[in-house]
Amino acid sequence: MRQKNYRELQISSSLLVFIFLGMLVVCIIIFLLGVSVGKKQAQITATSGVSSPKEVTQVEEKKPVPAQEQKDLISKELESHQKFKEEAKKQKVQPENLYYIQVGAFSNKEAALSLADQFKKEGYPCLVSEPFTTDKKPTYRVRIGGYATKEEAARIKTKLQSSSRKRKDYFIIKG
Repeated sequence: MRQKNYRELQISSSLLVFIFLGMLVVCIIIFLLGVSVGKKQAQITATSGVSSPKEVTQVEEKKPVPAQEQKDLISKELESHQKFKEEAKKQKVQPENLYYIQVGAFSNKEAALSLADQFKKEGYPCLVSEPFTTDKKPTYRVRIGGYATKEEAARIKTKLQSSSRKRKDYFIIKG
């Protein structure tokens, strides 16, 4: 029988230690990058006003809102939106040219209405917009205003941000 030639790879103990340390460093770097991405995602979620999955499940566990209360809430929202349109007509400004401050966006309508009620109690004109047809997931946007000028909306926005305990990223949109 013929013997097959084969090659043997020999690694010294010091080279083996360097390979192990190199793999350990790479694993630590990957872990730290994952942590930093997770922190950044948490910041984005917190500043955008989107509720976390825990908050959504807490809201969903509540009893469903009776149909009459839902109708009342919807009619109040319609009345407030019509009020903005009437005020705009008085000021000779088209509703599409009004400026709004978006203070939150939620996938759950009850959460959006709850935030809108909080701002209404503080005396701000507030409305909840229905999801756009282009949204991948239904998003209810909570907006304050119906201001004729961008400067007026910016003034209210800075007032809102200064009165808030947490850092909020409110932004101005043209309605």
